Amino acid sequence: MVNTSQNQQLHQNQSHNQLQINHPYTTNNHTSTSSHAVDCDTNPEYEIEQSQVLQPQQLQVAQAANNESGIGITKRSAEIEKANEQLRAEIVACQRAEAEVRFLQKMTQAISESKDFNSALTIVLHKVCEFTRWKFGEAWIPTLDATMLEYSPAWYANEQKLETFKELSEDYKFLLGSGLPGRVWVSKKPEWIQDVSRESDSSFLRNQIAKEFGFKTAVAIPIINRNLVLAVLVFFMFEACAEDKRLVEIVSTAATQLGSLIQRKQAEKALRSSVATNRALINAIPDLLFRINKEGIFVNYKAAKGENLLLPNNELLGKHLYEILPSEVAQPTMNCVEKALATGEVQIFESQLLVDNYLHHYEFRIVVSAENEVMAIVRDITNRKRALEALQQQEVQLKAILNNIPDSAWLKDSECKFIAVNESMLELCNRINIEDVIGKTDYDIFPLDLAQTCVEHDYEVITSGERKYFEESIVNVDGSIRWLETVKTPIYNEYNQVIGTTGIARDITERKRVEQDIINALAKEKELNELKSRFVAMTSHEFRTPLATILSSAELLEHYSRKWSEEKKLNHIQRIQSSVKHMTELLNDVLLIGKADAGKLEFKPVEIDLAQFCFQLVEEIQITTDTHTVVFHTQADSIPACMDEKILRHIFSNLLSNAIKYSPPGSHVYFELTCQEQTATFQIKDEGIGIPIEDQEKLFTSFHRASNVGTISGTGLGLAIVKKSVDVHGGSIAVASELNIGTTFTVTLPLN
Repeated sequence: MVNTSQNQQLHQNQSHNQLQINHPYTTNNHTSTSSHAVDCDTNPEYEIEQSQVLQPQQLQVAQAANNESGIGITKRSAEIEKANEQLRAEIVACQRAEAEVRFLQKMTQAISESKDFNSALTIVLHKVCEFTRWKFGEAWIPTLDATMLEYSPAWYANEQKLETFKELSEDYKFLLGSGLPGRVWVSKKPEWIQDVSRESDSSFLRNQIAKEFGFKTAVAIPIINRNLVLAVLVFFMFEACAEDKRLVEIVSTAATQLGSLIQRKQAEKALRSSVATNRALINAIPDLLFRINKEGIFVNYKAAKGENLLLPNNELLGKHLYEILPSEVAQPTMNCVEKALATGEVQIFESQLLVDNYLHHYEFRIVVSAENEVMAIVRDITNRKRALEALQQQEVQLKAILNNIPDSAWLKDSECKFIAVNESMLELCNRINIEDVIGKTDYDIFPLDLAQTCVEHDYEVITSGERKYFEESIVNVDGSIRWLETVKTPIYNEYNQVIGTTGIARDITERKRVEQDIINALAKEKELNELKSRFVAMTSHEFRTPLATILSSAELLEHYSRKWSEEKKLNHIQRIQSSVKHMTELLNDVLLIGKADAGKLEFKPVEIDLAQFCFQLVEEIQITTDTHTVVFHTQADSIPACMDEKILRHIFSNLLSNAIKYSPPGSHVYFELTCQEQTATFQIKDEGIGIPIEDQEKLFTSFHRASNVGTISGTGLGLAIVKKSVDVHGGSIAVASELNIGTTFTVTLPLN
């Protein structure tokens, strides 16, 4: 009875064990089953016949047996239900694994059939979204300089409205570590964001547009090949889902397969390209190619284009080198074969043979192509040899022509490198051997500034295609300047293309010197004319007043002296004498300037007491004026020095007189003397009208006067004399002036 009940229960459980399996990655992936307990009270096999009467003791035994059987059935049913649940879980796992395998198989096949990387990316995005029910997929790829990620043409969406999200995303670029794609690019690991709407704008850069389209979960997975990120795949869904590590693992596996397939496709493409390139190169080589082993047996060959060169038309393979080539060619070839195999280095030799009564030149190149095997490349260089001989002959002729040119001459190529020079050019470059110049540029020979100028002129001729004339200067070894007049002409080839320049440089140093002398003479003459004009203007003004005074006093003495007292006569005589003295001083100043300009101003230093000299000079100046006060200050009562007293008077009498002349009555003139170790510094400061800035540059020019002197008399020679005197004494003079404030002159002279 118990066994019968258990069988009925098992049958019921199996009848309910019909599994409804949904898509392996949908959110409602749950299968429900119900367990069934056995109801022992309603089981007909446990009914008791009414006619049968049991004793109390028998009834207790029967009831105990019945209860024990019911407990066993319940326990067995629970075990069966647990086994069913485990079976259902295993079935779901198997179906999920089968779905994943089918997904990866379909993915691999689709990627293998794709044309290029972008089409493969599109397939991956489509298949992943289709498998996972994700709504949108996109790919970000590194730029050519690998500095940022940009939007790939590959994308997928299961709703048409999401195309707008793709168009908005195309405007974004991600730097290393920025945003979700940038972080995955750096980490090379997947990243799952459960809800992008909760992320900050700095963490998820497209936060706003993602919210507009209702995106929640975002997943980024890198495609890696040889530790290099080829792309970052990004997927979106509308629900906020916790990370599914198994799902990420499956998609990462697909991405890894894509990387591997891309690597394989790249290798296959490179191999096909290499084979095609090698085949094209071999077919493009016009020379004879043949392979021979170390014994000299032909393994393979390719005839030369247009002719068989040295080899006849009969079959070559399997024959020995000596059977095919003349001994004078075969012997050196075998020698080179042995040497190439021994050293691994390319062997080159040339040979000559009569072919159809015509002497041909051949170049043999022997290179190791495999173990115990070499490849020989044989080229007919007859035309090259003859061209070289012709070129050498032309070089000899060109050299003769260049060396017969008295000026410096040269030829340069389009890169401004010297290809030929004459002996005069070698001398100009300060070189002895022609090898020191040929193949070099101006930068290798001349100073940087001159070289830059020469190269600029060369390119100007090359660009314009016209002859140009230039003047250039070179600093000789002794420091003198050498001037050159250069003519540069473009060189054309047979296609009327400029391929270089020729140049001829003539020494025009003497001509430039004469020109400069003429310019200097003209400038000197102009200066003399200006001096003459200023001198005439000065004399006409400065001499007119004293002459008028002399004339009027003389006439008065002539006509009225008999009526005048002796005192009045003496007064007019003194006026005449004063005017004559003033004119004499003017002439002396002019003569002094003339001597200084001619370099004839004598310098005769003697031992003097500089402080006492200045005291005396101030006293003499003070006697001449009762409207100004001259204040002298010195740091010592006695200062020994060795100076020219006469020249010192020229300097300081003029400066003190000018300070008084151009200062208002009642003002002070300050004269200060200080000494250092080897120099004496004199400072004359007034409270006068000052000197305009525009006049200060010409302050020490002869006959020049400031524009603000008005009617104050003067010749414009005083400061010129001061400057000449200071220069003769080996000193310096400086001026600082401010209008209506005053002027300060500072003179520095050596004590000895």
